[in-house]
Amino acid sequence: MLSSILRGAAAGAAGATALNAATYVDMVVRGRAASSLPEEAVEKIARTLGVRIPGGEQQKQAREVGLGALLGLVTGTAVGAAYGAAHGAGWRPDVLRGGLAATGAALVAANGPMTVLRITDPRRWSVADWISDLVPHVAYGFVTAATFAATVRKRRR
Repeated sequence: MLSSILRGAAAGAAGATALNAATYVDMVVRGRAASSLPEEAVEKIARTLGVRIPGGEQQKQAREVGLGALLGLVTGTAVGAAYGAAHGAGWRPDVLRGGLAATGAALVAANGPMTVLRITDPRRWSVADWISDLVPHVAYGFVTAATFAATVRKRRR
């Protein structure tokens, strides 16, 4: 089981890299700015926990950007670890089903907390907002599933 979880975490980290790459490509192609939601989440979580992010305004903002990016990587790695745990428990999807499952799990893991914290409301997103969110998460899901599948040993008969 531990081996499956670790392989899943590595696959999730690869998926998070794919998500970031897809996001950056979208930013380049459409000339759009980066989302501020991760930093807003960090700021709201810190405020809720009564934690002060140190530094002057520029340093504080830089730390929030860095922490937001790290939270994204942790989320992607954790979803991958859960994917590996499910595999270790007997779930054996093909890459298509696994990719769809990982995509859905990543969407919930990324957007759920920000929705609960009332930082965003996906019900109010435009079509462009949904595409900007879905495409990178689909990249995440399928890279995670394919990477994990590549680590699975096939038994000889």
